[in-house]
Amino acid sequence: MTGSAFPTQTATDFKRKLDWFTPAERPKPQVFDGLVTAVQLQAGLGLHTLNATARQAFAVDGQRPPGAVLHCFLEGSTDARLDGKPMNLGRRNGEPVRLVLTAIDETQSFTRQSHENEYVRKVSIQMSHAWLDTYGFALPGTARAKGGQRMEWLASPEDVAALETLARFEGFTSPLVRLQAEATSLALLGRSFETLGTTPSLVPAGRALSDRECKQLRRIEDLARAFGALPSLRQLATEAGLSQSSLRRLVQSAYGRSPLEHVRHLRLHQIREDLERGHISIETAAELSGYSAASNFATAFRRTFGVTPSQVKRKTRSQIGDPR
Repeated sequence: MTGSAFPTQTATDFKRKLDWFTPAERPKPQVFDGLVTAVQLQAGLGLHTLNATARQAFAVDGQRPPGAVLHCFLEGSTDARLDGKPMNLGRRNGEPVRLVLTAIDETQSFTRQSHENEYVRKVSIQMSHAWLDTYGFALPGTARAKGGQRMEWLASPEDVAALETLARFEGFTSPLVRLQAEATSLALLGRSFETLGTTPSLVPAGRALSDRECKQLRRIEDLARAFGALPSLRQLATEAGLSQSSLRRLVQSAYGRSPLEHVRHLRLHQIREDLERGHISIETAAELSGYSAASNFATAFRRTFGVTPSQVKRKTRSQIGDPR
């Protein structure tokens, strides 16, 4: 790596650059109860975390500069819009953690409407085009075309661990903490761009989803998370109020996969989360998975996560000191 990729910055420089919000976007001290951080890790690379509850309703009306942002909501959601279009960012209870990459090549308006007592725990990594070019990270497809682009995929367990680490940092005045945050952010970005570059089924969405489409997706996802037999394509289409072909197009444009594949991903991610928390046994997980046989469930689980349900359960027991 060249020297230009890691510009020398003093502690004073970092204190001056802790907040890369524009004046219009900068949250007022009285707005949140909780943790709000923003730090420039490198020239063109910024990290923002939020783990807080809004004390009052507030609105942000600003401009987003050209570049890319990797978004992840670990908990909560908010009404954010880019160029007037819903960004569809958030995570509801029981949903798998998702990563979203948005990229624009021209300055666009950014607005956010938050209500009183709105709780959000999120991580955002901001990248300028110059920073992306320095590292040779290529945005997929036509992401740098006019109008921008949005990509979404399910976070891996390794990604979730990195995001949780970033969300726990309480500040960045310590050089060691900044170094740890930078290393964690770079590793997360490296995995993300590897995913974007090597997953053929990950199809970029050329437009933002409408509120109606978001509600349709949530209905089928609620059905997917209702444990029992895996729903058929016909059942999913009926739940969404769409034809089967329209449902295929919607899920493909939103997630880059087929409806049934999306249902299986949701179900498996929820089961893994329950196993990691110690809420269910392996036998119960197999029953709840909706697969016709425990062996089919175990095979699908291993293909998705690279580990078996038994390995996840053993790791959970070792962490809580349960010798069983």
